[in-house]
Amino acid sequence: MSVSYGFKNIVANKSHIPELLNLYYAVYGSDYPISIGYDFKVMEYAITHPEEYLWMVALAQTQSRDGVNSSEKVVGSTVFQLYNSYGVGKVIAVAVLPEYRGNHISTRLITEGTKIIFEQRKNIHALYTTTRTLSAASQLMFLSNGYYPLGIFPNAHKIKQFETLTFMGSFRSDVLEKREYVQVASDKLKPILKISNKIFGKKSVSPLKKVPVPMEQADLKEFSKEGMFEFIFAPNFVKKFYQQNKDKYCCGSSVVSRSSGRIVSPFETPNLLIVAPQIDLELFAYFSPKDHYCVLVSCNKKLEYFGPHLKQLIFQMKDHGVSYVETLISLDCDGTIEYLLQNQFLPSAICTAFQERDGKFYDHIFLSRTMEPLDFSNMQIDRSFKPFIDQYIDLWTEMLSSSVKVLNSSATPRAIASNISSINIR
Repeated sequence: MSVSYGFKNIVANKSHIPELLNLYYAVYGSDYPISIGYDFKVMEYAITHPEEYLWMVALAQTQSRDGVNSSEKVVGSTVFQLYNSYGVGKVIAVAVLPEYRGNHISTRLITEGTKIIFEQRKNIHALYTTTRTLSAASQLMFLSNGYYPLGIFPNAHKIKQFETLTFMGSFRSDVLEKREYVQVASDKLKPILKISNKIFGKKSVSPLKKVPVPMEQADLKEFSKEGMFEFIFAPNFVKKFYQQNKDKYCCGSSVVSRSSGRIVSPFETPNLLIVAPQIDLELFAYFSPKDHYCVLVSCNKKLEYFGPHLKQLIFQMKDHGVSYVETLISLDCDGTIEYLLQNQFLPSAICTAFQERDGKFYDHIFLSRTMEPLDFSNMQIDRSFKPFIDQYIDLWTEMLSSSVKVLNSSATPRAIASNISSINIR
């Protein structure tokens, strides 16, 4: 008979992989959508590439009552994935065996991993993460570690049902004071920026009102109505092709230049290529068929180049199983932002201090579109996320009210309001 006598945190090695596979299955079953929690080769790559990942595990140390025999068991796991060329990272795959919960295991893993990265990886200035909303526990875990609330991703993933995620960030000690104010043209961004200002403080504002720039549009008359866009879902090929042509999409550097109007999302590796051969248009995306989640990663043209045909692209994406689309773009890309807003994308989260340039840090914004009715019933959130939900609901209701076709669906403003009241706020 053995008795537990403590826990310790260490960096994972390859010998831990079998236990990690068992841990993620015990926590999530077969529903876990991220390959790092179920694919042996992906796990092995992450553990053996410390320049790209920091994988922390918690070991429960036990010994027999007579003190003769002792053993260690993996009971918790947290992964920090690093994007060195962008100077940012994300915290993923946080899990603890159910029988060991209540021991603050994840909290300590996050504390130690965050400290290691900001102290030892001087090129990393920000860490971001998402948490589920079935319980507020994971949100409180990050908030207690100094992570800031940055927004929400409504209906982003389907695990057992469509779930809304929260978005948070933590920053190197000198970063936030070096954030640069970015003036925006769209009034629809102002509510979420006001929330951000309350959290981080407001930068000096120019007295001049910014005028939106005219949007470019392509002449796509030669497109046929059917099969306008071609979808190539081939993860290995798309990843290789993207890496070989990355400069073509990233304006000659690993980060899209400010005011270029190009989207950029380092947090996902493209596995889907959407092309329109007639006009040499190539859009890279990440798509998870398991949970119907899609991120527009990069494009060789500004998105407004799609003109009136983005709606057709969205319809085709839905036919391929996509239920949620998001993209990340610089706050000052007014033309692209306005174009996406006109196509029913809404601001859902601020990626604070995402881009560093000349010693200053610039915010980006996530714009998302869900193809499913919003359902916030039975969601549990910390009260710090409530303002983000409120501003999203206001914009979503306004969008519905301007569309008769949408108002005829079951997702009416009244229906939305009825399930907001069931949100459990902590």
